[in-house]
Amino acid sequence: MEDFNHPESNENFLKEPSKVVDLLQFMDLMVNANKMEDKREGKKIVQQPVVDPSDNVTDENFYISSRGGQRMGRRSTRKTRSKIQSATNTNQFTFMRQIEQTQEQRVVARKERERVAMNFRRLGNVSYRKDQFNHAIEMYTKGLEYIKDTPVLYINRACCYIKLRNFKMAIIECNHILTKLDPRYLRAFLYRALAYKRMGDEKNFEQSINEAKQVNTRSLEFIDSFLDKMRTAY
Repeated sequence: MEDFNHPESNENFLKEPSKVVDLLQFMDLMVNANKMEDKREGKKIVQQPVVDPSDNVTDENFYISSRGGQRMGRRSTRKTRSKIQSATNTNQFTFMRQIEQTQEQRVVARKERERVAMNFRRLGNVSYRKDQFNHAIEMYTKGLEYIKDTPVLYINRACCYIKLRNFKMAIIECNHILTKLDPRYLRAFLYRALAYKRMGDEKNFEQSINEAKQVNTRSLEFIDSFLDKMRTAY
């Protein structure tokens, strides 16, 4: 009589001797060999009984899942993963749009702050030309309330402090530029050197000039010109 059952539903293998027991017995022989070594060393040996894992298997508790069921499960899993991936992509798209909008808003706000800061700078320059150095410092300071990362307003304040003979404050302004904003900013080196010169600190004066030349090799003529004017202009 022909057998029309699916090959995976053939349970004749249950009538054959269990290969698992043979494997366990072989492993037990290996363990016993190790136990003999342990016995020679005086270690305590605990004998473990060999158990056939198929002893308690019956027709009622033995379960074989068909390949068809696995396929249905995979389809369901793929659908779930597809939904999760779709939701993730949507969230990422929304998040990126929010970042782009925020970035655009930041650029617009930055330009507006720069515009206001430059207006205060112009007012400060007008006061500087009138020798109203304290008022010029106030205008530059108000500009820095809008833009704190521009060296121009700091160097303008340093120039005012030099005019007011407040050389220590001028040095502080220049050091802030060189350490926080732009380590190559030429005017910060030169105005700091000028402040040291007016304080009679020749060592730091020479060091500032040398540093200016080292990091601004293309501006050596300008540096020499500044040193020539320094004797009369300040």
